[in-house]
Amino acid sequence: MPPPGKVPRKENLGLQCEWGSCSFVCSAMEEFCEHVTQHLRQHLHASGEEEDEEEDPLEEEFSCLWQECGFCSMDSSADLIRHVYFHCYHTKLKQWGLQALQSQADLSPCILDFQSRNIIPDIPDHFLCLWEHCESSFDNPEWFYRHVEAHSLCCEYQAVGKDNQVVLCGWKGCTCTFKDCRKLREHLRSHTQEKVVACPTCGGMFANNTKFLDHIRRQTALDQQRFQCSHCSKRFATERLLRDHMRNHVNHYKCPLCDMTCPLPSSLRNHMRFRHSEDRPFKCDCCEYSCKNLIDLRKHLDTHSKEPAYRCDFESCGFSARSLCSIKSHYRKVHEGDSEPRYKCHVCDKCFTRGNNLTVHLREKHQFKWPSGHPRFRYKEHEDGYMRLQLVRYESVELTQQLLRQPQDGLDPGASLSESSLQGIILEAVPGDPGPQEEAEEEEEGGSGDGTALSASQDTPSPVIHVVNQTNAQGEQESICCLHGGLRRRL
Repeated sequence: MPPPGKVPRKENLGLQCEWGSCSFVCSAMEEFCEHVTQHLRQHLHASGEEEDEEEDPLEEEFSCLWQECGFCSMDSSADLIRHVYFHCYHTKLKQWGLQALQSQADLSPCILDFQSRNIIPDIPDHFLCLWEHCESSFDNPEWFYRHVEAHSLCCEYQAVGKDNQVVLCGWKGCTCTFKDCRKLREHLRSHTQEKVVACPTCGGMFANNTKFLDHIRRQTALDQQRFQCSHCSKRFATERLLRDHMRNHVNHYKCPLCDMTCPLPSSLRNHMRFRHSEDRPFKCDCCEYSCKNLIDLRKHLDTHSKEPAYRCDFESCGFSARSLCSIKSHYRKVHEGDSEPRYKCHVCDKCFTRGNNLTVHLREKHQFKWPSGHPRFRYKEHEDGYMRLQLVRYESVELTQQLLRQPQDGLDPGASLSESSLQGIILEAVPGDPGPQEEAEEEEEGGSGDGTALSASQDTPSPVIHVVNQTNAQGEQESICCLHGGLRRRL
């Protein structure tokens, strides 16, 4: 059995036309696209005749007849043509996915909705090649991706130093270099957004076979998910899926205005918006209320509703309310004693039915403070079923070194970060990640969709700081940072 991702592809494909009731099947993309072109010509010709007969043509004249699709263009036949040709390309990707799945004897088919298998993304005006001095455009993605691949195969090597030669990416605005044309071809997928495989059941498209097979493995039954995250207790079917998940727990970014650290650029942007910005772009049409996000506005609009939007879930209770705040207040005042206490203090073992009550207890009884820059505590479910305070966080060594230097240098290490620059920061690998060679093999298996340059792939994995919040002998809170390998230092 071949390893995950390294799937031998057969020459013959079962490309089945799904236009209306057509049952045509062939094995070559050229023949398949030509067949579908005939459907398009007949469909558009018939629509044109209807338009001549009726001065006010119906919008449905540019509707797609592919099974389970429902696409309808209100603008022009060109939109429909590009859309239908993408169905051709999508059909090929689903065949690649079927072959990949059949090569993995231990995997079952996708269990998601089969009726979504032919739902494809919105197609741009044209598939435009931005290789230097080119700018060719295509309606058919199959020909577009073949055209771009030809650019990668025709590149000339350029000398770097005495012994090294590289190929340059000629895409507009890109300066990446690669050791061979194959790596360049994989990189170009980050510019074209090309996908190389699709799920034959639900139609989802993926940048490589590894990600597609992960899509299947994530549907594994819970009793077969043997790998558990020690930080949040979530389970996974494979160790690599667990490693990928663990990256989301490592803090790499620091707020330039406070000491908050977080794992993702999007988390930092949200923090900046809610904690350090006064902008309230979402405004109520019924009153002067304004807020910072659409969710809060929708909650507020419920208060203007004539009918109650929320009803109590407890049996024999007929309480209803127009706002989520009111229904929560009702639960707290009336039904709190009906629930088993699930939140337990890790210091004194006192139990609470709600996390908010435990938060008040920790702050008032034990003088705990919220993590810097965060508005709440986080609780983790333990093996005994109780939720207790999350005492551990993970931060990259680079970020921790910035925090340690901050009081010495008198500078804010995050001050130079902006929303635009955050996009360019590469996330470090957590301990246990595969080395550069193993990562490179995974990209080779199905191609990389993230456009990682050669220089980035050669970096060694960064270690991770394990930060533990604890109470010392004097009853004071302190944070101990432990570098994997034994280093300990107080923050």
